[in-house]
Order: sequence, then C-alpha cells, then structure tokens
Amino acid sequence: MPEILDRVMTYLKSMNLSYEVKSVKGEIHRVVVPYSVPDPSLKFDVVIDVSGQFVRFWVLVMLADRVKNKKRREELYTELLLANGQLAEVKYFITDKGDVGVVGHEGIEVLTVDNFREEFRAIPFGIVYFLTVIAKKLNLSLTLPTKDELSIYS
Repeated sequence: MPEILDRVMTYLKSMNLSYEVKSVKGEIHRVVVPYSVPDPSLKFDVVIDVSGQFVRFWVLVMLADRVKNKKRREELYTELLLANGQLAEVKYFITDKGDVGVVGHEGIEVLTVDNFREEFRAIPFGIVYFLTVIAKKLNLSLTLPTKDELSIYS
C-alpha cells in the first residue's frame, strides 16, 4: 500500500506538518508525525499506517506499568469502554502488554484530504480527553510515553 502512504504524506504536507517515514527493506511501513496541542508542552507522536482497508492513526497514551493494582486496572478499562461508547471518531485500545492507546481509522476507499484531517485531529482530542477526564477521574498521574520508550513505535 505504498500509494496510500504517499497520499498520506501529501495530506500531511498540505497541513504543514512534519513527519518521519519508517521504512522496512526500502518500503514505507508507517509515518510518524510529531505533534502538540493545545498546550505546547503536551507533545506526542501520531503513528499513521495502513491496516487492512483502513488508514490507522494511533498514539500510545499510557504504559501498562503505570497501573499495577488489578482493581485500579479494571476501573481504567471500564472508563475506556465507557468512553468508547460515548465519543465519536476516537477509540481507546489496549496492547497485548497492557499499554493504553487512542486510535482512529479512515477507510481507504473514502480517503480524502478532508476526511484525513478530521480523523487526524480526533487523535489529540482523544489524548486530551484521556488525560483530563479519564486519568483525572482515576487520579492517575502520568506523562505520555515517547517513541524512544516503546519498540511499538519503530
């Protein structure tokens, strides 16, 4: 799907966003976009890749080891499920290691620059919601993981 990621890079350029291309054996595998909003101190990397028939936008927002207590973890998972039912365009996910992320998808067949922008901008909303609503409600003190902390970004 290199033509889809080429289109993604064109859309990112039209949004005046810088990005880093992650290649495997010379083929584009994913695009990583450094981003911050609304507070410039809230920096994160949006990963964009192709997953089946979708362009996937995602960011890891919390490492699993930040919530060690089983009951607290269950409370977190409940809040994530509730948010998934309440929010549009943004969904939370858990990796096999228990890390928490926010993800959005846009169908390849309907991928336009306007749909791309809308889906991309939903990710920061999901991050801010996680930090200001979910983490605050559960009294979690955390910072977003960086791509250097996680092999999943490479």
